[in-house]
Amino acid sequence: MAITNTTNFDAALKQIYSASNVANTTLTNRPLLALLPKRTDFGGRNMPLVNIYGDPQGRSANFTNARDNASQVSMDGFLLTRVSNYSVAKIGSEAAEASKGDSMAFLSALKASIDGAMNALSNSLETELFRSGTGVIGVIAAGGVTGSVGTLTEAESITNFNVNQNVVFSDVDGGVVRSVTPLTITAVNRTLGTFTTSAAFSTVGGVAGDFIYTEGDTNATAGAVASSRVAISGLDAWLPSSAPSGGESFFGVDRSVDSRLYGQYLNASGYAAATAEQDALIDAASLSARSGGTPDIAFINHTQMRNMIKNLVSSQQYNQVNAVTHKQVVADVGFRSVNITADTGQIDVVAAAKCPAESGYVLEKKTWILASLGETVKFLNLDGNKILRSADADSLEARLAFRGNLGCKAPIHNVRVLLAAV
Repeated sequence: MAITNTTNFDAALKQIYSASNVANTTLTNRPLLALLPKRTDFGGRNMPLVNIYGDPQGRSANFTNARDNASQVSMDGFLLTRVSNYSVAKIGSEAAEASKGDSMAFLSALKASIDGAMNALSNSLETELFRSGTGVIGVIAAGGVTGSVGTLTEAESITNFNVNQNVVFSDVDGGVVRSVTPLTITAVNRTLGTFTTSAAFSTVGGVAGDFIYTEGDTNATAGAVASSRVAISGLDAWLPSSAPSGGESFFGVDRSVDSRLYGQYLNASGYAAATAEQDALIDAASLSARSGGTPDIAFINHTQMRNMIKNLVSSQQYNQVNAVTHKQVVADVGFRSVNITADTGQIDVVAAAKCPAESGYVLEKKTWILASLGETVKFLNLDGNKILRSADADSLEARLAFRGNLGCKAPIHNVRVLLAAV
């Protein structure tokens, strides 16, 4: 068998990367990506998501007043648009030729490269699903720059940083990029929450307090702010920490007219430490219930989860929640949850590494949809081949992509929570 004939491996890769195997690879250890309801028919220019935020007001004990005050139902439609996210796996042609006579060795090398690219894309999606769409992956702490070493304000955000990753900086979230020239990460200390770059931060103007992006994850350039969100508009976008200003358009909607269009926010940073997480999540669920919601799942960072488990050691109950694709439950991918009782029933609290350290989200799962054009993570293979010869390098490559966005059909049923630092 000719090792460099990419067609020879396509049949094998179709089996290795069947829909179920891709789901197992991409959803494992990524609870928000795994548990969100999904659909894969996001075609056309946009996807309308109708939100009703007010009933007709033709009601009164006086008939004349009821008739004269009659109004239409208050509704607006978010016109959800797609963003793209790519990951490319490469393997040198020399490795292919060197494996001649041992096709399984080459196939194993190819699979390792594709699995890595798939993991990189899935990790990026999980991160974006928690954030606002600007592409920010972390913030440099005050006094957090020493030559080429940066310290993050939240050490937990270090999960978004990797060796060989190119990063750029801005002074505000989504703001002007200090330099279009990136710095390359050369070392990561996951205990301290620090990363080292190929050159001093000063070479690109980076300073303490700067927001950090992977190169290409913001369309802001040196001298200009971002004109649109190029990353997924995640939970932070749908559930902002303050009311949107009038005239601001979010998928074509001015959300300032009613908080039913932008959800709820609870500042629980001052809650008593012994029961802070549980009390905050129960209070948030009650806010949702007050507005007609039936929340059933909550996400917090591992730092908050371990604090809750320690403080509730004698009373916590555990449950298992399984991942879902657009078709079915994924039995092989599950997440242990701490079960708490709220106004309208049980809530599964799940720890997520990509959840910002001091944030929590109490959600009504059925109101959310992760919509994509095709499978959530897919091969770009319009020609039918998963493996291509690189056009500009002595290598073979596989191209992976996500095309879609996150949508919410009833933001008011969902609550963003500010938790105390642990």
